[in-house]
Amino acid sequence: MNLSQAGERKIIEKIRGIVRRDPGMLADLEDDAAIFELDAGKYAVTTDMGHAETHFLTDDPAKIGKKIVTSNATDLLAKGAVPKYMLISIGMPESYPLGFVEKLYEAMDSELKKYGAHIIGGDTNKSGGFVYSVTMIGKVMRPLPRNGAKAGDLVVLTGQIGNSAAGYIALKRKIEAEPDFIDAQLEPEIDIGLCRKIIESANCGIDISDGLAFELNEIARLSGKLIEVSWEKLPVHPKMRDFCMKNDLDIRDIVLHHGEDYQIAYTTPKKSDGIVIGEVREGSGVYLLKEGKREKLEQRGYEHFKSN
Repeated sequence: MNLSQAGERKIIEKIRGIVRRDPGMLADLEDDAAIFELDAGKYAVTTDMGHAETHFLTDDPAKIGKKIVTSNATDLLAKGAVPKYMLISIGMPESYPLGFVEKLYEAMDSELKKYGAHIIGGDTNKSGGFVYSVTMIGKVMRPLPRNGAKAGDLVVLTGQIGNSAAGYIALKRKIEAEPDFIDAQLEPEIDIGLCRKIIESANCGIDISDGLAFELNEIARLSGKLIEVSWEKLPVHPKMRDFCMKNDLDIRDIVLHHGEDYQIAYTTPKKSDGIVIGEVREGSGVYLLKEGKREKLEQRGYEHFKSN
């Protein structure tokens, strides 16, 4: 059965049977708007839109669903918030099978379960291709603005960088690559437990999906501080250098500028959690220490409309 045969009401009925219901909900998914109770405290909200051509190199609905959740969850975790609610609106061609919707929502609901979060609404429409728009709401543990970095803070990462860029290039060029690279591109993962630990003492956070160099420059600029990182401390996959040499790629560009890694950079005075890559100091700009030399890192990364 495809979507034109099912119709919107059947699609919504399927979705309602897939996603878990939050006990705080006072109205169901079929209502005009979600009604819910929130505990006292601070909340963060993020919104995101995308479509098949720009955001996905797969037509597997399970992988798409997982990436949609992770890409939005990291935005909240970077702000010191843990996802709680998600609304998602989707446009799809009428020729899509109903099974696409089922697998998509099963993957999103399963991924949200890791955070104790729920889908609480959205919309479905017919469109020329697959498009989506997400709003995600999170409960703030500790507010982490981009301008919050303090001199003396350590710069820490939540995981390896460059893997997703390598996976993207491998898929586009149809060349062999480590499974870790492909997984990072199609099914990105974030260590939720690690993020929670770092957030407890952090002063600043930023999602590095537009490239590490670009995002660190944002922190430095908005915080009015200097950031210095060490190339030798960057968490790079042991097979990355071989992959780049074999395929005539610049490893610096892959690791520092390409982006698409759904990891987070935090600044924190506590060194026990995360992968320490550098330090925040008084001054301005971002600098890279490599083989005893110090050079300024330009603010270059992925930017919609300009990057391909």
